[in-house]
This record gives sequence, C-alpha cells and structure tokens, in this order.
Amino acid sequence: MVLRFAVVSYAHMHAWSYTRAIKELEAEGKATLEAIFDNNTDRLRRAQEVFKPRRVYNDFNRLMADGGFDAAVVASENARHITYALPLIKAGIHVIVEKPITTTVRDAVEMVNEADRHGVKLQVAFVMRYHDAVVETKNRIGEFGRIKAITATNHGTCPYDWFVDPELAGGGAMMDHIVHVADLIRWFTGKEFEEVSAFVGRNIRPELKVEDNGLILAKLTDGTPVSIDSSWSRHETWPIWGDVYMRMLADRGVLTINAFNQNISLADDKGFHWVGFGPDADRNMIEDFIRVVNEGGQPRASGLDGLRALEVVVAAYKSWREGRPVKISEVRVQ
Repeated sequence: MVLRFAVVSYAHMHAWSYTRAIKELEAEGKATLEAIFDNNTDRLRRAQEVFKPRRVYNDFNRLMADGGFDAAVVASENARHITYALPLIKAGIHVIVEKPITTTVRDAVEMVNEADRHGVKLQVAFVMRYHDAVVETKNRIGEFGRIKAITATNHGTCPYDWFVDPELAGGGAMMDHIVHVADLIRWFTGKEFEEVSAFVGRNIRPELKVEDNGLILAKLTDGTPVSIDSSWSRHETWPIWGDVYMRMLADRGVLTINAFNQNISLADDKGFHWVGFGPDADRNMIEDFIRVVNEGGQPRASGLDGLRALEVVVAAYKSWREGRPVKISEVRVQ
C-alpha cells in the first residue's frame, strides 16, 4: 500500500532530509506526505513552503485527532521524542524516531514495550545502517574472522540551538554522537557492550552547559576493546559537518570505513566546502521502512536497537559523573 506519512517536528535538521525522501517517494507512488507538525511557527512555515504537505498543524493533539496517516517521523528535541512517539504508537501509527531513541532508559523501554503491545513498527533513525559502504562492510565482515579491536569516531561541528540545552538534548556531544557508532558496532559484531569508561575534557567552547568533547573506552561481552570519540571537535569553518569513521582489527585483516569521504571540493562566496555525493542513506531508510510495514518483519534498526545504544550513552554519563568504569547492567531497566 502507499504509506501515508506525517512528519512530527523539524527541530532536528535531519527532518528536512527525511521529508525530502518522502516527497521523492511520493512522486514514485510509494508514499504521501499527509501532514506536518511543529510547535515552532518559523520552522513550520519554512517546511510548509518547501514541501507543500496536504495538511499543516501547530497543535499535536489536533493532528492526532484528525488522523489520516499510517506512519510518522518524529524528529523533535531528544527529550520530547517520547512526548510525541508514545501517543502515536498507542494510536497504532508506525513510527520512525530520530536518534537517540529518547534520553532515559526507562522511557526507551516504555516505547519499545508499547510498540510490541500495539503491533506497530518502531524504527530508530540509525541511517548509517542504510549507507552502501556500511552495508558492504556488514556483508563481508564474516570473511575476516574474529574482530579483535575497534577504534571509531563520530566527530562534528557544534549544532548549538537546543542541542546545547541539557534538558532538551539530554546531554551534549556524547548524547548526540555515541549512539550512531555504538549501534554500528553492535550490528557488525553481533555482541553487546558490557562496560564503559568515559573521559571528558575541558570544553572547546567554554560557554556551553553541556560537554562538547568526550572519549569512551568500552568492552564488548566477548572482551573486544572499543574506543569511540564523539566530540564536536570540528571548527565551525570546517568544510563538512563531521565524520563516521571506524577501523576494525580482525584475525585476517583490517577493515576501515570512512563513510563521508566521497566528496568534491567547492570554493564559492560562502567559503570552502566539501559537497558530498554517493549513497542516499536517508531515502534508503524511508524506502525500507515502507517495505517492512507492507511486507512484515522488523526494521533494520529497531526500537530495541535504539534502547541498547542508549544504554551505552547512559553508562558513559554515569562513568563520567562517578569517575569509574560502569557496567551496562547498572543502567539497564530490569
């Protein structure tokens, strides 16, 4: 069936790309953009002008009352994911929620359980699982034997706005960037994280109320050592927002992913830029979600995957606060 979408909030910049993908699929008869919602008037107006949805709402309750859509993309501030996703799930609406799934383990458990209870698909927007280079790595990783060590980075420029509000974001660079890489490590290895140690330096931007740099050293359940640098360490003039880099040492070789390395260099009146090309992971995710809803099965990145990645982040913050390694079992809701 043609899946009818609503997009709930444009607070997160990724919402624009997800909506663009929905509109492209609409042109192919695979989806429709039925409605958009935002509690921010300026964002709502800009999204309406660009995407021209059938209906526009600045009242979430009115959107829910009117209905008329099968699936929703929730891209609000992190702390508000559950505010929007939970009513949608309970109404039988399939949901793609931006990462992190939410900011507390307890809320994430509730979202996962309610999705199971109501028989809806809950997808977390771990779009890197839909990037061609990552998929090729997943397909070939078994050829290299046991993974012995993993070094990864997810750097970026500071996004400012609500991302640096500790209440709305739930944290800073660690909340923003650990989950993507933790999810890929789980996907590649089939192992869970067992223990996390977090190290946070003096802020690069001293005016921020959240951390803008951090490194975690972790151990998987089979003992594999892992490091993840999630820092907003790119200067504002850096030609691209950041990276997703991973190097895996295995029994029979070394695998290296540098997912955003495909680019051309462009200098214009706005400065020096890298213009990316290649895979459209956002569209791949939306298209696969439509397939899962229509044909059955679980999303490639499920609500449970979102929960497990969030546990790594929550353990990292606990480690930072208490100055010690933290077991994942300490933050898991039983």
